[in-house]
Order: sequence, then C-alpha cells, then structure tokens
Amino acid sequence: MKTNLLKSMHAVLFMAAMFLVSCDNNNNNDLQGTETEEEQTLESASISEDETDDVLGITYQSETKLASTGGRVRTTSCALVTNDKKNNVITIDFGDGCVGSHGRERSGKIFIAYSHEIGDSLANRIITFENYFVNNKSITGTIELRDVSVNEVGNLQSVKRLIDLTITFPNGDRTVFNGDRTREWLSGDGDDDPSNNVYKITGSVEGISNTGRSFTHVIVEPIIADWSCAAHGNFARISGVVEMTKLKGYSARKRTVDYGDGECDNVITITTFKRTYVVTIDH
Repeated sequence: MKTNLLKSMHAVLFMAAMFLVSCDNNNNNDLQGTETEEEQTLESASISEDETDDVLGITYQSETKLASTGGRVRTTSCALVTNDKKNNVITIDFGDGCVGSHGRERSGKIFIAYSHEIGDSLANRIITFENYFVNNKSITGTIELRDVSVNEVGNLQSVKRLIDLTITFPNGDRTVFNGDRTREWLSGDGDDDPSNNVYKITGSVEGISNTGRSFTHVIVEPIIADWSCAAHGNFARISGVVEMTKLKGYSARKRTVDYGDGECDNVITITTFKRTYVVTIDH
C-alpha cells in the first residue's frame, strides 16, 4: 500500500515538474519574442529617422540649385527639379526610378511648398510626396519646416514637424512618426554646397511601430547631423543618443540608440534592458 502511495506521489510530482518546465519555456519564448520586437522597433525607427534626414538633404540641394540657376535643373541624386513660381511649389521628380549617388535608387516625386521666394532661408516649407520610394522603402505623409528664426547665439533654427510621416519597408513593416523637433543650423548657412551643412537636433516625436505599439523617441543627448558624411553615403547623424520611452506594453524598460562619437559611418549602438549590440545598417 505504501509502495503504491509513493508511486502515486512520484507521478504527481513528476507531472508538476513537467508543467513548471513547460511554463518556464513558454515564458522564455515570450521574453525572446519581446526582446526581438523591441530591437526591431529600435532599428526600424532609426532607419526611418535617417530617411527623414535624407529628404531634407535632397530638398535643400534641389532648392539651392534652383536658386542659383533660376530654371530646371538635374541634381546629383538624378532628379529633375522644376519650380512652379505661380503656386510656389518645387517639384523633385525621380520618374519611374533612377540611381543617384552612392547607389540609392529613388522613384516618384517630392513637393516643396514654400511661403516666400525660393532660397529664402526664413521661409516656411511644407514637404509632401507622390509615390515616393527610396531603395524600395515607401515614404508618405508630411514634413514641415516652420518657425524659422535666429536664436540667441546667432544660428538659424527651425521646427521640423512630422505629420503621419510613414516609412514602409519592402517586407511590409512600417514606422509612423508625429511630432516636432528643433533643428539648429551650426554651419553651412548660406553655402551653395549642401555637404557643408551641420545641424544640431533636439526634441521628441511620437511613433507607432509595425506591431501597432506606440512609443516616444526622445533625444536625450543632442544629435549632430553632418551632411559631409551623408554626401558619402553614410548616416548624416554622427553623434547623439535617442531613447525610446513609453513603448506600449513595455514602458518601464530603458532602450537607447547611440549614433557614435563623430565618425562618418552607418553604425549605431543599441541598448535594451537585456543587452547592448552594434548594428551596421545598409540604408
């Protein structure tokens, strides 16, 4: 009788242990899925922000060339640029697709609506898109440059406003941004060569990841964007730290993207609650 009772107790304990192991494995799988999702969100958001920088670089280059020639021009990014003076709209047309500098393929159109004369550095600008793609990434929504002014140290600065700015990747993943950031022009103001431009970027924007989770992208150490780096096919952002906060479902965890110490490259360092790792991004 005792033997049978002991056997029954062993069977119960064995089943309980197997249940706990199964639960633990499920929890580990859930945790791994969470880590992967957070890391993918950080990487996608960083690439998406780089694309907004790229758009502003193209628009500056196009407007500068138009201002100096007064007519239709073709830029180094292989676009045909025209100016509708009646409606104050610049069109940057990449057609059905062309490969510009550093092998980036673009197609579709970018529109710049400006409030005063072309080339006026104090004018507001509203940037929109029509079937615009960069290396098969779709960009839609609106970028506004507003409240252009001279700050207390004598530098031009403006508010960069993102309105439903959406970057959709070839696999269908996408990131959506809304919100304002301040861009301070550190050098290159008035220069005809866009590669001489250096900006300091501060502020935060709200985002939505591919899985529908909302988050906030907060610049905790000012970002320096150097267009001499972008001119050679690298990230314009060479230093600064962005922290992703308020990620829906995992809001208490700290996660950051570090753009480096001033080197021209495509390298970012990502830190999550679990690990720190380096990513080289082909953008």
